[in-house]
Amino acid sequence: MVSVILDTNIILDYLSATREQHSEAVDLLEQLLESETYEPVILAGSIKDAYYILCRHFGARREQLVRDRLDTFRQVVTTAELTNEVLDRAFASDEADVEDGIVRATAELRSAAAIVTRDREAYARSTVPSMTAREFLQRML
Repeated sequence: MVSVILDTNIILDYLSATREQHSEAVDLLEQLLESETYEPVILAGSIKDAYYILCRHFGARREQLVRDRLDTFRQVVTTAELTNEVLDRAFASDEADVEDGIVRATAELRSAAAIVTRDREAYARSTVPSMTAREFLQRML
């Protein structure tokens, strides 16, 4: 199967029904999970980032809900490890943001089909194309 890297903002869109791009993220994940060609991949670091952001969004009293949703989500996708090879590439890349460099390095090392994100400009110089969830659904599935 070919990896499709899901940026943190796609995870947030999927897990929070109040986000503007929620329905596209849900459609994307459903299609990816049914696909025999593509494998949805998230970064290990994205889990902690999503947890922090969602706890701030929903409030501390909903922390267990956030934990449960993230745990369920990570069990249906593949989680890419943060390795020294990924970090070496990320720090050597021309990405302005280290986190974006990590996403890009992971995608390139896995020869991913795409990086699905709402921040397409962040990966403009990547050898792996970046696109929105809607674009991926229209072009690839």
